[in-house]
Amino acid sequence: MNSNECNIDGVKCTKEELLEATERAMISKNDVLKELELMRREKILLKHTEKYKIWLADDGRWKTKIPDGSKYGKLVARATKENLENFIVDFYIKSEKEEVLTMERIYPKWIEFKYLSSGKGTANKAQWVWDTYYKGSSIVKEELSKLTVGKLSHWLLKLVDDKKLTKKKYMEVKGVMNQLFDYCISEDIIQINLPRQIRFPSKNIFAETEKKPEAEVIYSAETKSEVISEALAQFEKTRNTAYLAVCLNFNLALRVGELVAIRESDIESDVIHIVRGEVKEYDKDAQGKIYRSGYKIVPHTKTDAGIRTLILTPDAKKYIKMAIDENKANGLKDEDYIFVSKTGERMHDYAVNNVLRRCNGVRNEKDRFIISGKPSGNHAIRKTCISELHDSQLLPDRMISDFAGHKDISTTQKYYIHSVTPLTEKADVFAKVFGSKAM
Repeated sequence: MNSNECNIDGVKCTKEELLEATERAMISKNDVLKELELMRREKILLKHTEKYKIWLADDGRWKTKIPDGSKYGKLVARATKENLENFIVDFYIKSEKEEVLTMERIYPKWIEFKYLSSGKGTANKAQWVWDTYYKGSSIVKEELSKLTVGKLSHWLLKLVDDKKLTKKKYMEVKGVMNQLFDYCISEDIIQINLPRQIRFPSKNIFAETEKKPEAEVIYSAETKSEVISEALAQFEKTRNTAYLAVCLNFNLALRVGELVAIRESDIESDVIHIVRGEVKEYDKDAQGKIYRSGYKIVPHTKTDAGIRTLILTPDAKKYIKMAIDENKANGLKDEDYIFVSKTGERMHDYAVNNVLRRCNGVRNEKDRFIISGKPSGNHAIRKTCISELHDSQLLPDRMISDFAGHKDISTTQKYYIHSVTPLTEKADVFAKVFGSKAM
């Protein structure tokens, strides 16, 4: 029972309801109890009629429907309206007593709230975490009032051990628990968020994140040249401008959603304005399951810092002109988007990702994620471009971060900068620093 609840001879009510009941009745215990029961009855019937109507049928009986898990509810009938209302009130009181609040029971309401209050992609990710780690587990079936910090912590630690979770995965799993309990507090179901009291475990218990070799994180000068050459050859063969998008991005380092959203009208002389992006759309089915339903263009980038103006190199201008000329030659147009499919529709991110995998040596759908010895996606192109700028030592880190579209410069420095120059090519530097000086 929360701090605002009272219990008068087994009748639960809020302090506000008790005050109202005492004002409406003579100040005697029996009168107050009767008034509370009347108020409760009125509230139940009012809530019921918000969804189901009560009517006098042609057979002379009073009828309504009650929830039974189906879409329309179960039909019930009684001889008088009073008898039907008594049945309705008893039904909901009994259901309330039988309902045991668990994470499993709260989840559908929470994910609906998440779907409406945050990005639908975020809700979709939360749904995946729930289905993968929570659904069917013992912890989600335990009554909320019986859960403790210890029980929740033990379940999480066992999950880390059983599923070999990395630190990142652990944070995703615990994040769902934190937010579900936050929702329960907002709905006055509980008063304390137990998961947020769990002490963060030792980093030694987590599985190590597999670190890829540098050659699989960014393109070397050699592999970059190979990919661009292969992309141009495939464009000549297929006339698919997605190959030109790959070549272009080795000059712009755009997120793939930004790349497929650029338009001719974004170009101004020697620069291009990056002002929008493609995002995935999500919807829900009749069972409340969130699923990906398509793509759309939004008038903003991933972050405010993503709105930026970039220099068009001679190569960038060349690839853009090739794509526009190809569209015109085939009469293809979707507004003024630069990359258009052969059906005349703007390309989606997967079109670029798929041809990039082919340029990396993949030749069939089954093996599309298995690329030995080369980077595997558009993100690697971004890292390569950013690392090349950093290695050149011609621009300050803040300008490189702006080029990448990062709000925080530390993001660029920590996750995007790698050495594109092999260590062996720096032999003269080591000799200069460590070499002995003649006496």
